Amino acid sequence: MYCTKCGIELGGNANFCSKCGDSLATAHPVSPKARDWNLHVSVLGWLVIAHAAMTGLIGFIVMFGGMFVRNVIARNPEFLLDGTSPSDVPPPEVFALIGPVSFLIGVIFLLIALPSVAAGVGLLRYRSWGRGLTLVLSFLRLLEVPFGTATAIYSFWVLLSKEGRDFYQQRAERVEA
Repeated sequence: MYCTKCGIELGGNANFCSKCGDSLATAHPVSPKARDWNLHVSVLGWLVIAHAAMTGLIGFIVMFGGMFVRNVIARNPEFLLDGTSPSDVPPPEVFALIGPVSFLIGVIFLLIALPSVAAGVGLLRYRSWGRGLTLVLSFLRLLEVPFGTATAIYSFWVLLSKEGRDFYQQRAERVEA
């Protein structure tokens, strides 16, 4: 039985609520509030897209930040001296690699973000492949502490709980029919 005033669960033979003190003489058994699975799927879809946007932003920062750092070091090699002799500075060929390597790493970040965008859109449109892709990406995201881990745990709860799974499958069947 639940208190009609504050909603906490009470024993079946309680006469008064232990939290708010309300009389339960006229109380009727009330079931807990049903979850809004549509809201949870929407929130999850937008979280997945936001995660992809952050990953893409990091990719752009790495791409162009590496080129900027390379140019700064190439023009001002004394930044690396720090009281050491000029012969200790690496050759200019080493600095020439910073730009292409950072560009490649940035492109990899952008390529990683693309499936997440697709997964988020698939969730928002209730596509069956969106659920599967989100679960695979969530498994990979577990190591991306803290935001990726939190998003992964939330997606496991939404997409793998019995109620969430049933809700999503029913909506996907209606949309794809």
